[in-house]
Formats: sequence, C-alpha cells, structure tokens
Amino acid sequence: MHKAITMQHLKDTEDRRKYNAPDEIDLLSIFRFFNRQANKLSRKIKNIIHDLVSNLLTVLALVIVGLGLGFSFYYVTKPYYKSSMTLVLADIRNDFVEDQLNKLSVMIAEDNFEAVAQRLDITPTAAKEIKQMSFSNLDQERIEEDSVLTGSPFRIELLLYDNKLFDSMEPALANFLENNRYFSKQKRIRQRQVENLIARYKNDIASIDSVKSEVASPRGPVNGFVYGEPIDPSNLYREGISMYQQQVQLEAELDQLDNIQVVTGFSPRSKPTGPNLLKFLAVGGFSAFLVGLIVAVRIEKKKARL
Repeated sequence: MHKAITMQHLKDTEDRRKYNAPDEIDLLSIFRFFNRQANKLSRKIKNIIHDLVSNLLTVLALVIVGLGLGFSFYYVTKPYYKSSMTLVLADIRNDFVEDQLNKLSVMIAEDNFEAVAQRLDITPTAAKEIKQMSFSNLDQERIEEDSVLTGSPFRIELLLYDNKLFDSMEPALANFLENNRYFSKQKRIRQRQVENLIARYKNDIASIDSVKSEVASPRGPVNGFVYGEPIDPSNLYREGISMYQQQVQLEAELDQLDNIQVVTGFSPRSKPTGPNLLKFLAVGGFSAFLVGLIVAVRIEKKKARL
C-alpha cells in the first residue's frame, strides 16, 4: 500500500513538473540537424567536383561549343542604336501622355508595324526599324504618392536598327502626342482665346493712335477736353505702349502654343549600342558549362552502376 502511494506521488510530481515547465527548445537537436544537412551538402559538392574533374575534357568541349554558339548568335543579331529625347508638356497631366506612349510601345513590342506607321505618320519600312521604345517622367520622384503630376518633362528612349532614322523619329513622336484629340481640342480653345485678345488689343491700339493723331494735328477748333476731362498726350502714349507690349506677349504665346515641346532631341549615334559580345559569350559558355556538369554527373552515376 505504501509503495503504491509512493509511485502515485512520483507520477503526480512528474506530471506537475511537465505541466509547469516552460517549453524549451532543444538547441543540441537543432545543431545536429544543421550539421547533418551541411555534411550532406559538402558530400554532394565534393562528388560534383570529382565528377567534373573526371570528365573535364568533356565539359571543356561543351563549353567551347557553347562559346561558339554564343558568338554565332551575336554575329547574326542585327545591331541597334539607342538614343533619347526630352519633351516638356504644357498644363497637361502626365498620365495622359503615359497612356498614349504605353499603347504605342505595346504596338512596337507586338511588331504591329502597320499601326505604328499610321500613328507616327511614317512608312511601314521605317516602323520595322524600331526595336523598342521606353519612357519615364523626370520629376516622378519629386512628388508625393497621392499627387498628380502635371506639365512635367519626360524622356523617351528609342532603340533603332537604323541610326539615320533618329532625325525623322523626333518630329514624328512630337506630332503623335500633339495630334491627340484631347490635346488638339485644348490647343484650339486656347488659340481662339489668344487670337481674340490680340485682335482686341489691335483695335484698342488703333483707336488710341487715332486719338493721338487728332490731338497732335487738330483739323478744327480744339478745346483740349474729352468727356469733360483734359487730354494728356503722355497718358495716351503710355497706354498705347502698354497695350502693344501685351499684344507682343500674346503673339509670342501664340507661337509657343503647342502642348508638346522638344527640349533636347535625339543625339546621332555612329556606333551601335548592342548587341554585347561579352554577354552572348557569357550566356553561351555558362549554359554549356551547366549542360557539361549534368553530363559529367550522369556519366559517373552510370559508371558506378556498372
């Protein structure tokens, strides 16, 4: 009886110890696990190095073949030229221009040469010479995330197979953006406003010139009063000069009424930007090395089975 009570007491004590003891992590087991994994990895690396050394000539032969293929692809790849132009917008949201350029870049990526030629008003032959187009806002990092970017300059980068086409692509892209239906409508509205103001200033200046002529060379009795107030010729001259200055300013604005203006155009390129010979050789050589490594491992496994 006493022995049964003692065994029950020990069992209860052990249960309470297990229940009250905090969860502990067996660090030794974790270290053993990672040690086993490291040993497995080390053995695999050693085996791969052994297989590679045993079949070194085969791997080197495949690498040479890969380098040759890389050079062949480089030789048959058509060279291309890269240049960029910077444009500035009027009071227009950059999102509108981004959407328009994005659609054009998709057409180029899909080799839709007829649509590209129609949009840019160029020949399909010239459209085929466009390899890629990209664009970016220059002030994108300067605004807050919830702000709207308006009237900011942006850059367009072109990759062309024919470096002589940069001169024609510059006005083609500018006209493509300028001839947008929304942009054109806003331009016509602003153009009519400015032209009406210029016509009004011209009429007012002509009226002031007529009054000045009457004051300077009167053709009859002149009492020197207009609407009960004396005429001051100096005020007429100042008012005429002020109106003429505003007229000239509006005429200058009318000449620069385009929604899209080129800040810096495409720079001519005489040397191709790509393709890059080292990249072709690196890709070809590395791919062949991986193939050679797989072949070497399989050869050694086959030897082991035999």
